[in-house]
Amino acid sequence: MTVAKVPRLPLLFSLLALMAAACMQLPSKSQLDAPPRQATLPDLPDYDDGAWVAAQGLPLRREWLKEGRTPLPDGEMFVLPFVLTTLPYKNAEETKEWVAYVNDRYNPPIPWQYRPERRRGHYKCMSLSASTVLDWYALDDGADLPAYRSLLNGATERGFDHRKLDALYYSLAKDPEKKGDYPLLYTYTDPIEGTPISYLMVGFVKIMTLGGDDTVRPDAIFEAPDPSLPGVTHEIHVSDLPPLRYSVLFHDIAMSRVAADPETYNQLLVSALETHGPVFAGIRLRFAVSGGIVSRTDIGRLSFPNVSGHGVVIVGYIRQKGRTYFVYREVFGEYDELWSGGGPAYRVYPVHSLREAYTFQRVKE
Repeated sequence: MTVAKVPRLPLLFSLLALMAAACMQLPSKSQLDAPPRQATLPDLPDYDDGAWVAAQGLPLRREWLKEGRTPLPDGEMFVLPFVLTTLPYKNAEETKEWVAYVNDRYNPPIPWQYRPERRRGHYKCMSLSASTVLDWYALDDGADLPAYRSLLNGATERGFDHRKLDALYYSLAKDPEKKGDYPLLYTYTDPIEGTPISYLMVGFVKIMTLGGDDTVRPDAIFEAPDPSLPGVTHEIHVSDLPPLRYSVLFHDIAMSRVAADPETYNQLLVSALETHGPVFAGIRLRFAVSGGIVSRTDIGRLSFPNVSGHGVVIVGYIRQKGRTYFVYREVFGEYDELWSGGGPAYRVYPVHSLREAYTFQRVKE
């Protein structure tokens, strides 16, 4: 998901190109989007390997993962309960048929566009990941997850309807007193819906924790019009939200700072996962958003230092040879491979690739 327009700085990009050409051979995109066809987890690259900047996380096969704590030959794996068994999958990828149906049924003022490129889809990673966190806490409370029809692709999904979170964000963005907490990006728009992008993670965090906010009535109902579809209104019942409060693990931390002291940030995430549950995290943006020639070169695949470009849910970690890597749930469906319906459901990253992270705790009754 794109969250900011990067200024075109020819000299800076030229220097970066020279550095990359001299120091780094980036693996091919196809190689990085296809996990090896082997039965066991392979050795992961070193923290400073070019694979981490060349791809948005390395894909994992679901069969390599196991809930709970699992010893490995040279380390261990930890995956939260429910993640592989009952936590529902969600998918940002549209279909050609659904886009045609939406345009015919709802006649949106900006007609939806079908984009055949995979792992692009709607720029709704923040709301999809936020709803997945809410689903995990509902499962942990023993609740049944309702079914709904996803407005992103027309499929039946389970859990908290992510569209409600997104609609409320857009609605709050129009409130003069609150819009600063819920900014929208107009420079780039959603590639399917043509709407401005709801990009601030903290805004979604505040919506997710309405159930634990003692200034909000527990029987309150928030109504919000759909950001794209005329005549569609969404309701969020505060009573349907788990009573959560949030803590900031880290925010707006320079990549170089994290890379110089990874264990400090590793421990923050490990402790949050083991103590509380899933972590809502932002992956650093890439230089590709600059457009033009840069976006079509290896430089475009490098991470922009201090902007979050993609929201995910961290659900576990892998320790190998003294290094720690974090497993996150993607928003492109339930797959191992990249294909026409979505992409790998799980990926892994070292901590320096993350710009911000939030953890949640239940509010005591």
